[in-house]
Amino acid sequence: MRSTRFAILSLLVAAAWCVPALGEEEVPKKQGFALSKLQVDAAEIREGGPKRDAIRSVDAPVFVDLPEATWLARETEVLGVVVGEEARAYPVRMLDYHQIVNDVIGDVPIAVTYDPLAGSPLVFSRRVGGKTLHFGVSGLLYNHNFLMYDRETESLWSQFLGRAIAGPLAGQQLERLPVRQETAGAWIARVGETRFMRHPDPERIHYQLSPYSTYWIQDRILFPVQARDERFHSKELVLGVVVDGKPRAYLGSIVTREGGKVDERVGGKRVQLRYATETGTFDWDVDEGVEVTEAYWLAWKAFHRDTEIWRDAK
Repeated sequence: MRSTRFAILSLLVAAAWCVPALGEEEVPKKQGFALSKLQVDAAEIREGGPKRDAIRSVDAPVFVDLPEATWLARETEVLGVVVGEEARAYPVRMLDYHQIVNDVIGDVPIAVTYDPLAGSPLVFSRRVGGKTLHFGVSGLLYNHNFLMYDRETESLWSQFLGRAIAGPLAGQQLERLPVRQETAGAWIARVGETRFMRHPDPERIHYQLSPYSTYWIQDRILFPVQARDERFHSKELVLGVVVDGKPRAYLGSIVTREGGKVDERVGGKRVQLRYATETGTFDWDVDEGVEVTEAYWLAWKAFHRDTEIWRDAK
């Protein structure tokens, strides 16, 4: 009898170690990431299909000069970045497969990111709080946009917002750096001498084909978003600006209808842009203090539910 009571007592003590202390809640996890210090509703973080790191970031990019980039055409779409005196270009087709490039230009560590679901090219400094972070693809989505994670703390970061939404660094903001999305020919004409990222994994990936070619033309939103406007094609390219916290969207179709170019002031700041329908790209020039983001309409609207639309005809 005594041995039975001792066995029961042992089980109760062991169970007590497995129960959170009074007032504590168990931290939810997704894809192995602890959703601590969560900045958004946990239900809004979705699994996108590929698992953590199934989409492999480029961590040791190799660059070549233009004469060596024999695979490059003037029509090849690139993300162009200038840091200091050095210009680099990252072909969008390569980022379709990798989404993140952890790079260093001069002494500046940067993350070149592109989300094929949201159509959003964004470049950030990888320095946060005096430390340099290295980013990977988590396999999770928030608001139809992929979540990055940093390998140092495993915090989750919204690519569109550049902000950590879960983990030890939740609430921290990455510094945005300017990026251009345009053809290689337009980028060369803009900056002159530049270097181009070479195919990161040519043995495994056929970079000439995009896995998103069908997705581009489908007017479908695959994952939940916080806001939507179905008057426009969900994948229509938008140049979005934010001035003094107020978002404004220039949709490619509307700019085309109005003559292909815009020259106006928004909150006292000048915004000039052109939209080339033949290449589907924007060329823009704005005053200092104007934040510029290119994205698909579905993503811009999802993150800026109260956005103005230039020349909107409701």
